[in-house]
Amino acid sequence: MSTSPTVLVVEDDFLIRTCLIEFLEDSDVAVLEADNCATARRFIHSDRVLDLLIMDISLPDGSGTDLGQESRQIRPDLPIIYTTGHGMRLENTSSIDRVMTKPYQLDAILNIVHELVPSS
Repeated sequence: MSTSPTVLVVEDDFLIRTCLIEFLEDSDVAVLEADNCATARRFIHSDRVLDLLIMDISLPDGSGTDLGQESRQIRPDLPIIYTTGHGMRLENTSSIDRVMTKPYQLDAILNIVHELVPSS
């Protein structure tokens, strides 16, 4: 029996975040949300179940890539989908990381969620 994955969406753009969260929830994905590094950090450092992060690279209070590396220290097996509107290439990503360039297709994000969290 499959279970719904729990995803933390870290995105400062309200419209992008809201659309992505609604789509994921409609697709039977449990979603936690953060609009900055500080809020995301509280989830990452908590005991909450997290199956995957969807992280904007550029956040108002820091770097999503730095936060991703920090999260990897705490949760080494946590997959991360990095999103960017700048077409950047990321160094030091893991085999369980992906990079999506904005604008992305919502179903493409969902496909990656299912790929990285196979029990979902």
